[in-house]
Amino acid sequence: MSRIQNHNVVWNDICQVNRLACEYSYLGKDKDIPILTAKNFFTNPDQVTKFFEQGHWWENGHNHMTDNLIRPGRSLYFHEEIMEWFAQPIISGFKSLLGVQNIKIHSINGNCFNGDMPLNNVLAAFPHTDIVGEFQSSPQIAFNISLTRPTGNDVVQTGFWSYEGKKTKLDFSFNDESKVEDFNQYIQGTSNDNTKWFQIEDYEPYKLEEIVTMDYNSLVAYPSHFLHNPYMKSNWFTDRDRLTIAGFLSVSPEELNFEERHLEDVSYAWEFFHLDKIHNFHPKKTKIISY
Repeated sequence: MSRIQNHNVVWNDICQVNRLACEYSYLGKDKDIPILTAKNFFTNPDQVTKFFEQGHWWENGHNHMTDNLIRPGRSLYFHEEIMEWFAQPIISGFKSLLGVQNIKIHSINGNCFNGDMPLNNVLAAFPHTDIVGEFQSSPQIAFNISLTRPTGNDVVQTGFWSYEGKKTKLDFSFNDESKVEDFNQYIQGTSNDNTKWFQIEDYEPYKLEEIVTMDYNSLVAYPSHFLHNPYMKSNWFTDRDRLTIAGFLSVSPEELNFEERHLEDVSYAWEFFHLDKIHNFHPKKTKIISY
């Protein structure tokens, strides 16, 4: 019997990230949905894809760790003991972008979706945010990296919605939160154990505002409090997998540490991801500037 392969050595050999050219865009008809994109993310994307394909994938909702998880499909998990080490090559660019010396990684995982996958929770087909509890302690930035080459109709897309005209949870009132909860309970009451993935566009209070298409080996990042969800029609990815890496990050003003010449760039990034609103703090107020 051969010796078991050391996967941290493999990952260390293949996880190099290219020098990224990030593009800031405001999408939607009102140009108010902030999306950051970066193409050609990994230097060795085919090897990274193979690494993930050969990983251990677990069906969501069918193990103790994910009993309350709405996410559909299968996930490849990275335990918190190795999560920060594993994610460093991926998030290093975010540190310089945001002018911080440390970033909190809430989670990072592989996502594997199919157009005909069963739904453990019907809410997986509806728009969501990644905010849990207070904004300051929740993930503030979400990102996805596509490890899937588009073929025919099988394209990797993310949709962004509004709820009664509101696109971000920052604009939700207590009444909005209550109505969303009532709507979710209603939807869950209409589903059954045989429900499979379906794609909504405009559905009662939700209106589809934008669809972002991801190239192979590209990254898309956005504020986690915007309403979003995978966009995938039920006849897509029925004989192959939609494979992505998903991550959830947050920052703290106390971690700001950048050269003064980068002040405008860092300030723009904080405004773009609405971090100044979440923390009620702007990088131009910081005294933590290194030279």
